[in-house]
Amino acid sequence: MTWTKISDDFADDCWTLSDAAFRLHVEGLTWSNRKLLDLRISKEDVRRFAKHPEVATELVASGWWTDRDDHYEIRHHATYQRTREDVLNQQAQNTENGRKGGRPAKAAREVVDTTRNPIANRVANPADNRKGQDRTGSVQGSTSVEEEQELSEPPPAGEEVIGDDDDSADAEFFRRAG
Repeated sequence: MTWTKISDDFADDCWTLSDAAFRLHVEGLTWSNRKLLDLRISKEDVRRFAKHPEVATELVASGWWTDRDDHYEIRHHATYQRTREDVLNQQAQNTENGRKGGRPAKAAREVVDTTRNPIANRVANPADNRKGQDRTGSVQGSTSVEEEQELSEPPPAGEEVIGDDDDSADAEFFRRAG
């Protein structure tokens, strides 16, 4: 897969183009990168993928494209695009890395004690959660009865509870604040 790169000020550069020319330019960049054409698009291809191929004349007049008789050469934002050779070299390197087992696993960013909290275990080890996950992201049947009981048990004596459900203190505060 290839990518088309545009800078964050791309829209500012395009303000003088018509909407159709803007679209054709983006389509041309994308087509060229997908087909590894090194920013040279045959005029026949432009007629194949473009909704309004006739606005290529506007891109040529603005200096964004150059007319080379049988093809157009994209000039604007050309420096951001990778060449065919670069893409093929990267793909070959990726294939070789895949044969070697791919990229090594990244180390965890933080250490989480998952032995006391089964919810933390699911957060710390998201790959373990993929089984039983539906399309909404909800995990089906992942919390056992024992885990539910552990989560609903009151904390051991002597441990401070933050945000307990004592609404009477809150009510008193708001009554005085008035």
